Amino acid sequence: MGGGNWIQLRMKDETESEIEQMATQALSFCMQHEATFIMNDHVHLAAKIGADGVHLGKQDMAPDKAREILGPQAIIGGTANTFEDIKRLVQQGVDYIGLGPFRYTETKKNLSPVLGNAGYQSIFDACKKEGISVPVVAIGGLTPEDFPELFQTGVYGVALSSYITKHEQPGAATLDLLQSIGKCSSANWGKTNY
Repeated sequence: MGGGNWIQLRMKDETESEIEQMATQALSFCMQHEATFIMNDHVHLAAKIGADGVHLGKQDMAPDKAREILGPQAIIGGTANTFEDIKRLVQQGVDYIGLGPFRYTETKKNLSPVLGNAGYQSIFDACKKEGISVPVVAIGGLTPEDFPELFQTGVYGVALSSYITKHEQPGAATLDLLQSIGKCSSANWGKTNY
């Protein structure tokens, strides 16, 4: 695991039984290592196995409906690409937002427009103007080289998949990422723009 403390299981093309089997194993592993376990979509399965929460894409179940199923203690996140998406998700009661994509990524089939640093800054400026302060996590094609400038926009955190899974030593890659994140986020602590 390499020290990662927040794990999301994202399986899009497998059967329900395959997803449940993997989710059960992943949840057990996360519990052993005191990591938060989030299911991508699959709200009913998340409720069945006792996942910490779900992350919902733009075409998935609405966050307020997921809250009815999972209860008040569940962590519910949603994907956004625009400021309007963020406003809608906040109104529906999300705990955090995955905003992206930062750049092109192969992990998404129907990719929304790429944002880059300028797109993030514009959206955070709009959030500040509207008094929206929900934690926003950058997603989509990120690498450690992006962190210094990206954290200056006001992101709360970053989510990486391909960078880790394509690395020969995923645990070592995760440790390196955590160090890079720590340097960039602590340098910008208290300087968020929204």
